[in-house]
Amino acid sequence: MIKKLLLLICLLTLFQGCTRDDICPAETPKTPLLIIQFFNAENPEASKEVNAFTVIRPEDEISIFAPVTTDSIAIPLFTGADFTEYFFISNANDSIQNIDFVSFSYQRADEYINRACGFRTNFKELNFELALPTQQSWISQMNIQSDSINARNQDEAHLYIYH
Repeated sequence: MIKKLLLLICLLTLFQGCTRDDICPAETPKTPLLIIQFFNAENPEASKEVNAFTVIRPEDEISIFAPVTTDSIAIPLFTGADFTEYFFISNANDSIQNIDFVSFSYQRADEYINRACGFRTNFKELNFELALPTQQSWISQMNIQSDSINARNQDEAHLYIYH
């Protein structure tokens, strides 16, 4: 009986100390992702899926996600520096993969959300550099649609890739 009473007192004390702003709601926008859509290079108005697509950070040599066939992706930009580098790989499951090296540069702007959620990093002045084509290249062109990546434009593509 005494143990139950002590447990009840401890629980009540614990919940009394919590306030609404101690928990960050799941729907609160965090650091935004770079949204990329893929299009047909021969018919630029038509979206085109990339077969067995994956992304690898050169320093990690680990895929950000398993190979997927998709016409759009959302990937993170590094918040600790003003650039992020990736290998974009199509046909990742095949013995002959198509690989392009892309370097993104940007300016970071930290934005305070609240006490529970902390800060998010927004990005502006997004630029890219596509490495010179090789026999394994598959990207023919890239176009920036929005050079700002923030919580307000997470429903639209920031970059178009034509292949």
